[in-house]
Amino acid sequence: MPDLSTRPCARGSRRLAGLCLLLSLPAGAATVQDCTAVEDPLQRLACYDEAAGRQAPREPVIQVEVLEPAAETVAAAEAGQSAVEERRDVEEGALENPFALAAYRPNYILPVTYNGKINKEPFEDAFPGVNMDDVEAKFQISFKARLWDISENFDLWAAYTQENWWQVYNDDESSPFRETNYQPEVMLTYDYNREFLGMNLSRMGLSLTHQSNGRGDLLSRSWNRVIGSATLEQGNFAIMPRVWWRIPEDKDDDDNPDTEDYYGYGDVLLAYKVDEMTVSSLLRNNLQSDNKGAIQVDWSFPLNSRFKGYVQWFYGYGESMIDYDVKTNRIGIGVLMTDLL
Repeated sequence: MPDLSTRPCARGSRRLAGLCLLLSLPAGAATVQDCTAVEDPLQRLACYDEAAGRQAPREPVIQVEVLEPAAETVAAAEAGQSAVEERRDVEEGALENPFALAAYRPNYILPVTYNGKINKEPFEDAFPGVNMDDVEAKFQISFKARLWDISENFDLWAAYTQENWWQVYNDDESSPFRETNYQPEVMLTYDYNREFLGMNLSRMGLSLTHQSNGRGDLLSRSWNRVIGSATLEQGNFAIMPRVWWRIPEDKDDDDNPDTEDYYGYGDVLLAYKVDEMTVSSLLRNNLQSDNKGAIQVDWSFPLNSRFKGYVQWFYGYGESMIDYDVKTNRIGIGVLMTDLL
């Protein structure tokens, strides 16, 4: 039977024939005369090297190792992040700069709020004849900074929150700030991340908190608390309960000794995020037979890449320190700079 492997060489061009001649020679059998039949310069050079007993250089072999991602990384990517985790990632990014501040509570401005029955009594007692409008502006600034990265799970923070109620449309009284509340805090947090009641108990905290309106005499209001907090989350839903203990003060220096009768001993914040909208509700009750409490409902929605629209409704006691023992019913609309989730 004829050797079919040589037929392509018989039918091919001179260049292909020369290559076939080179490949058909047994190792070490090529001679200079054999190489003259090879037309291609590179192949002819290789033939001469073969005839001289040298081997043409081979192309280097590069080995590539494909690294598979860790199973934990794949699982985390597939599972996605909760709304609370996304918010904390933003905070961590801001805090990479040791001199940077991160948002703490929501930062917002409500240019127009309406309170159907504003608390005028404290101001009339202190400034007879003064008049307060039912329409005013309200805004809040709040930020925090990490003081000490104690360990992988423990952090020490300093935070500051300021709420302002501004009689901006009250030209008769020169547009005064009706009330300002100052709240500095020092907090110790622990990232726990364990299942509790079917949710992820992601963080617990303990803080020393001062809150006052910075005034004297009849308008002075203040208190100091130790506050325990927790954050439970499940997807885009979060529950943030708090309990507190008021640090006792000298009775002669206490401007508001019955604060706990109106604020109670804790509160709970519920929040849910849908796309770029967030709805939250703050609930508080004194858990006494003479029942008093409060509810605040917040709704934020996107306006552009930097700001959100914001609607806030508050009903009950303790919207501000000056109003801790007076029921407030307020609705306001404005702009939100940093959200809860």
